[in-house]
Amino acid sequence: MANTATVNLITGDVYGLYINGKYIVGDTFSRVDAVKTRLNYIFADPNRDLDFITPSYENGQYVISCPRVRRNVGQVTYLYDSAGNKQHPSKLYEPTHWSNTGSSTTQTAIMTISGPMPWHNALVTANQIRAAVNPNFASAAGHNPLRALVAPTNTGASVQSVISSSARCDFYGHPCQGTQAGTTSSSCSGYSDLSAYQNISNVTVGNGEVLHPVDLTCAMTSTNSWSSTYRNKYIKVTNRSNNQSIVVRVTDTAPANRGVELTYRAWVSIGKPSGANSVKIELMGS
Repeated sequence: MANTATVNLITGDVYGLYINGKYIVGDTFSRVDAVKTRLNYIFADPNRDLDFITPSYENGQYVISCPRVRRNVGQVTYLYDSAGNKQHPSKLYEPTHWSNTGSSTTQTAIMTISGPMPWHNALVTANQIRAAVNPNFASAAGHNPLRALVAPTNTGASVQSVISSSARCDFYGHPCQGTQAGTTSSSCSGYSDLSAYQNISNVTVGNGEVLHPVDLTCAMTSTNSWSSTYRNKYIKVTNRSNNQSIVVRVTDTAPANRGVELTYRAWVSIGKPSGANSVKIELMGS
């Protein structure tokens, strides 16, 4: 079913962005018109997986994007399976989070987000867009219509407490994962972070969402009950080597003694912290 983004005057200089007649956000005409145009490019691609409309991060700003995850174009993602048979019919770990090309098959950028809690504002607005769109097909988890991304309740702008001043950091949702059948995929063109990447077992994470690698989420270790204590909470992860930080949602469980595993985009955004004692982890306030 087709989707259409439109702009209508609300009052004075404030214009509203609408998707399929549902109000999304209000701003100046130039800003909402730019978002309308970007969305309509994305909506013109009948093969785009609209479940990948999520928050993301670009050039120091929280944003909303829709990477080029597409079905019916001959792409697959291989999942962890020693027999090599388990796969999904699209490239789930497509990394393009911000491409403003004006082409239906390559447009990914939707909008930048501001405000005192831009990570939460991005989530709220992304969920409004997700609720308004008609998916081109069911999500990788089989949902149609799309489900809302889980919104944490600790939405304060400042840190509440330190979880760990020195923890291990890893990543998942790397573009090389799932490129080859079996249990691992070798390094793919353009990437040299590792020599081999373990394929991911399932398309979903612990809280039931599809793993969206450009979304700002993470898995926390089961050690010290971190995963259960902080599930569906906002945490701040800071790279100890450069002091760059990002706020992410805890959606999944990492193996014992593994600290935090960031989605690929979150990991890249703070300079690819890797290994033991590489990050500081803090709980955001309510």
